[in-house]
Amino acid sequence: MERIKKERGRGVERERRNRKEHKTMCRKDVAWMFQQWDGNNDGELSIKELIPLETDLNEKCLKAYIDRCDTEPGNDNVITLDEWCDCFAWADNDRHEPPCHAAKHQQDPHLLGTFHPRCTLEGYYKAEQCHENFCWCVDKYGREFDNSRVMGGLPDCGQYATEMDENEKEELMAEL
Repeated sequence: MERIKKERGRGVERERRNRKEHKTMCRKDVAWMFQQWDGNNDGELSIKELIPLETDLNEKCLKAYIDRCDTEPGNDNVITLDEWCDCFAWADNDRHEPPCHAAKHQQDPHLLGTFHPRCTLEGYYKAEQCHENFCWCVDKYGREFDNSRVMGGLPDCGQYATEMDENEKEELMAEL
């Protein structure tokens, strides 16, 4: 009995940590569905956990749709809570889908050299975008500002838009 309480406690602690780190707005019904499929409660859906969804004969298109949810490079073969929430945020209303969110889901994230746009929680482009050692400034619709592209560093996008905080700067510099 004590072991079960300990395991439950660890699961609750892990769930609390995952919620704290969650960066994407998530509808309650979408988050609930993620929890139903996350059998080991680790905040990620593995291939094993997705098999029942992806092999449902009544939902033939679901596998292709779910495969496109895995948009973050580096964590192939798992879908995080952020990816799941982001993927289903506009599932029922794609006509009003924000531009960065739409661009992120129109490409195969697993192809080498693919540009992965940085989006705000609302689905618009963040001011600083980077790809293959180049960074540049864009407006919220993804339009690049003239003469803002730099190599090996971050541009000063504050002159065009709001500046990013120190954590965002560190994350971007780590990607370069």
